[in-house]
Amino acid sequence: MTSLYQKLSQIEGKMAEIDIRLGIPQRRNLLIRHQSLNPTTRQLEIVDTLVQPKPLITSIPPKFVNLPVSIEGADSIFLSINDIQVEIPRTHPKRLFIPEGNTRAIFILEPPISNNQVVYINPATKTINGADIYRLVVLMENDPTLWKLILRRDKDKK
Repeated sequence: MTSLYQKLSQIEGKMAEIDIRLGIPQRRNLLIRHQSLNPTTRQLEIVDTLVQPKPLITSIPPKFVNLPVSIEGADSIFLSINDIQVEIPRTHPKRLFIPEGNTRAIFILEPPISNNQVVYINPATKTINGADIYRLVVLMENDPTLWKLILRRDKDKK
């Protein structure tokens, strides 16, 4: 039996599909890449997930600018006007954004897409060219139907 919030999350996903058909420019492609080091082979394992339907991606609201964020092990992190807010229906699990163990999540905005598939320069290494790379700053869980992520652009391109 599904709860009311799960049904509302599914409706939120359907509304996103309508926005995409209408061509709303804030609905953009987001790829979530999980990277982990395999200790036995010492190879980097990469798992990519293209978020469907396209999430709503906007600048953070002005009321959040200069808001301090408490992150374990970090001092004095404040939200910036350059950070972006991403809204994704809660039909996606939380572990997609905050993976468990030694896995690291990287968020790639507007990767090259063809027929709902990511276009890699080298499919063996899953190299992507020309996309913006972000990292998670905050995951807001106060909305029961949406995940709200605040992402910050990485300074170095990978």
